[in-house]
Amino acid sequence: MQYLGLALYAEGPTDYYFLRPLLQRLCEDLCANEARGPVDVSEVLALNHPESSDAEPREQRILAAALLAQGAWKIVFVHADGANDPRGARQEQVEPSLELLRDAFKDEGVGVAVVPIRETEAWAIADGDAIRSVFGSDLSDRDLGLLGRRGAETLADPKAILLGAFHATNPTGRRRKQGTSPYLNSLGEAISLSQLRELAAFSTLENDLKAALRTLRILR
Repeated sequence: MQYLGLALYAEGPTDYYFLRPLLQRLCEDLCANEARGPVDVSEVLALNHPESSDAEPREQRILAAALLAQGAWKIVFVHADGANDPRGARQEQVEPSLELLRDAFKDEGVGVAVVPIRETEAWAIADGDAIRSVFGSDLSDRDLGLLGRRGAETLADPKAILLGAFHATNPTGRRRKQGTSPYLNSLGEAISLSQLRELAAFSTLENDLKAALRTLRILR
């Protein structure tokens, strides 16, 4: 059995909440259906760069974080929000680090870009059933203010849509004050992969991940 260690360097804490379970599930699904043999997929390790690299460019911070965790991962996901220019975000915020990772780790590990068109919340709002399950609501997509998966990537402010859906469930007290952050991990665990695969940015992520897994000789 092969062991597939996973790690993630994301832009912010809430991105880790949502992306870590989602990326693990995606890897497990691909390995279950397309691997050469049995694969033990790890949880996704949250990478942090050392304080000594705080003043360095982002790609150097990512490399430093990956080096700190060397041996614990074979795939390191590098996240950047697309801010409606995913190609530019990938070129400026992700590709320089992927190049450094290729040079530093050779065949030992592979970097994979995670770049939503705007924000990761665009993926979080793509599945109304998952939101209903996690928020504990039976409201329709319309009542929650959701446009469905086809509209998720076209929204200017998906974070506001997710918060609006949350408020539509009439949360009270501490639950309302905490907002959506405590639910992002559960959304990452519950959201439908099949629905996400209809989104362009997620499809790009999956194709890049498949290529990385083939480079590691894990997928057929």
